[in-house]
Amino acid sequence: MPDPKPWRYASGPAPGYICALCCNGLFLISMVLIDTHSHVFGDAFAGDMDLVFQRMQKAGVRAVLIPNVDLTTIPQVLQTVSAYSIARPMWGLHPCHVLAGWKEELEVIRKLFPQHPAVAVGEIGLDFHWSKEFAAEQEEAFEIQLAWALEMGLPVSLHTRQAMRRTLDMVLPYAQKGLKGVFHCFSGSEADAREIIGMGFCLGIGGTITFKKSENKDFLRKFPLENFVLETDAPYLAPVPYRGKRNEPAYLTEVVFALAGIFGTSAEVISKTTSQTANNLFNLGLRLD
Repeated sequence: MPDPKPWRYASGPAPGYICALCCNGLFLISMVLIDTHSHVFGDAFAGDMDLVFQRMQKAGVRAVLIPNVDLTTIPQVLQTVSAYSIARPMWGLHPCHVLAGWKEELEVIRKLFPQHPAVAVGEIGLDFHWSKEFAAEQEEAFEIQLAWALEMGLPVSLHTRQAMRRTLDMVLPYAQKGLKGVFHCFSGSEADAREIIGMGFCLGIGGTITFKKSENKDFLRKFPLENFVLETDAPYLAPVPYRGKRNEPAYLTEVVFALAGIFGTSAEVISKTTSQTANNLFNLGLRLD
């Protein structure tokens, strides 16, 4: 098995293959990737969207899951998923956009599901980082959307920031009824991870795992790899060596190599295991061989 983290790598001879130079030679690595959370729409990608999708497919990305955040981003998501077959939508109201008029927004979003079928309800949750002015409204909107997911048999893509305890408490009754999903951009503690996995939910791992000060590196290996899915949260949170630049799904390879180093296994095992988990969770129906 080659070093899990190569010294350098480049695109391989066909989509989904990476040429990696490691201490024990040059290897051709097969990548099968699913980006379970990416905002690939809007101004950040307006100038080179075709190239972004070409790069992600060359890197081995088989599907990219795209959530809206409010009403204004719905047309942008629809435009992306109609133009690129590997893009799949998620519908929800992001907690930071739960403001005056949120009930009317939810009414519009709920009607999207039969019109434009989604793979999940998301991005939903709680965010008390910037303000708690609408905390009660966030919780009410979250509860409504959790109920939607259970009713429709869909997983959820969860956002939580400075609200982990309350998020866990609100999700638990729904998890006990069979709700599944992902704690997107997981940055919690080992105890949080254990509780999330115990509820049958997955941890979404992205570019922050490549950061030098990432605390997750110390405990993620304690959990089975089947409990993780990959994400970019593009255009945000680009991994090293792209940190500070626009993120994009092709950069999932950096997350794969980081996890391979943490788990002491190959990049192929990381990519295939996490993609199989995502394929099953979101009912994508992809052939991953």
